[in-house]
Parts: sequence; C-alpha cells; structure tokens
Amino acid sequence: MPSSIRTTDKRELLILDTGPIREMVTFHAVEQYGFERLRDDLQLVSDPESYGRCNKFIASFMKKTTSASVVAELNYWIRKTEPTGQVRLWNRVYEEFREMGMDEEVVKLVEMASAGEMGLALLTRLGPVDVSLMGLARLHAKEGSLVLTTDDRLCRECERAGLHVSHLRDVTLMVR
Repeated sequence: MPSSIRTTDKRELLILDTGPIREMVTFHAVEQYGFERLRDDLQLVSDPESYGRCNKFIASFMKKTTSASVVAELNYWIRKTEPTGQVRLWNRVYEEFREMGMDEEVVKLVEMASAGEMGLALLTRLGPVDVSLMGLARLHAKEGSLVLTTDDRLCRECERAGLHVSHLRDVTLMVR
C-alpha cells in the first residue's frame, strides 16, 4: 500500500507516535542546546530542511493528538539521558506539544485487549503504545485521522487494518 501522505489534502487529525516527537525534540536538543551526545540519535530529522518538512507536514493537520502511552515512552527515553539535561528535554517536549496544540488521549488496557484473542495477540506483538495509537486511529477514522510513526512494524499493522499511516522518513524526504 502506498504512503497515506497527500500533500493536497487538509486532513483533520494527526496521531503522533513517540518516534516523530523524539526526533523533533532531539534535533532541538542538539542544534539549540548543544547536546552533542544525542547527535547520533538523529536519524530522520537531522538538518533544518528535514525539520522544516516535518513541521510543515504536522502543521497541515487541523488537530494533533497522541496517546498518554507515548508520553510514558518519552519519559523512559528522557530518563536514560544525561540527568543535567532532562529538565531542558522535558521543556522541549512541552514546547513541541504546546506549539502543535497537541491533545493526549488515554486508551485503557481493557479496551486494547477487548477484541478477544485477536486483541491480545496484537497487544502481545506490538505492545500497548502501538495498540493505543491504532485504537485512536480507529476511534477517529471518520475524522480523516493519520498515524505518523518511525516504526515499520506499526506501519504494516495499520495498513493491514485499513488505517491511514505515514512513516516519518516519507515526510522528511518529500520533495517540494
């Protein structure tokens, strides 16, 4: 299935996974805060042009949301960084969320596993973060929702489930 990116469409809702948020925060941490130890973590948003393309793509959506599980995953990542820079990283996460007008939604574990064995199998295979994002995409399907991720496995599962998804690599490599 081709990428769900349509540059001519004004989609209603973007659902962000941990990867794109982390990439943007890491770019700021390296470029603005001088956190050189994080430079090797930059994979898809590694220069001002790719950051700009990512920002433009995100801004093309009227609303943005993520799962509360993504915030927990960001916490896990930040806790593994240099303790003296953690406050600045959290501040950058806060700024990204504020600038995007990001909403956070809770998808309960009971809801994730409610599809019986199939739901439990997906939860076991992908984990609660990815299953919560798929749950949000299903919940908001009528709003023209799209999941943005850096996770190939989540992309495949979303496509298999008929959910709109784009990989951040496709966004940052878009030619104007």
